[in-house]
Amino acid sequence: MTTIAIGTNSEQKLNYLKEVLKEIDLKAEIKPVKTESGISEQPTTEFETKEGSLNRAKNALNEIPKAKIGLGIEIGYDTKNEKYNMFCYATIVDRKGKIIIAKSHEFPLPNFHDSKIKSSKYLGDHVKDYEPTHNKGVKRFIREMIQHRKPFIIEACRSALLQYFENEV
Repeated sequence: MTTIAIGTNSEQKLNYLKEVLKEIDLKAEIKPVKTESGISEQPTTEFETKEGSLNRAKNALNEIPKAKIGLGIEIGYDTKNEKYNMFCYATIVDRKGKIIIAKSHEFPLPNFHDSKIKSSKYLGDHVKDYEPTHNKGVKRFIREMIQHRKPFIIEACRSALLQYFENEV
């Protein structure tokens, strides 16, 4: 069984990782550890987001000596056509120096969210304010997708794990 040091204590991220491990039938012991990303709290460039993911993976691996790999997850935003897109990077590093970096799809943020980032507000403080009266349909789905970040985290983690373990299992 592989031991994965993950650079977070977020129950949400840990649960998403467990979903992916179950989905791809990979037995692993997860060791969460609070790590620093070394970047801003709300990264607004692709480079910064990728760097934060890498830093979290390296720091987690350094904190858990028995771990085979370190995993870092970072949600970020970058502008495309003057609008911010949301995405996730998941990075795996191992003790031999192997690095796998995977990125989720990008989703163009609705004007509501885009304006919050452009005005230097922390998006997490405002995601629940997007269309709060819509309890079904597209607007509810978008609100929950941005609030919980599940499809982004799942996709990036799945891709990184599959790439890393493809030739190892």
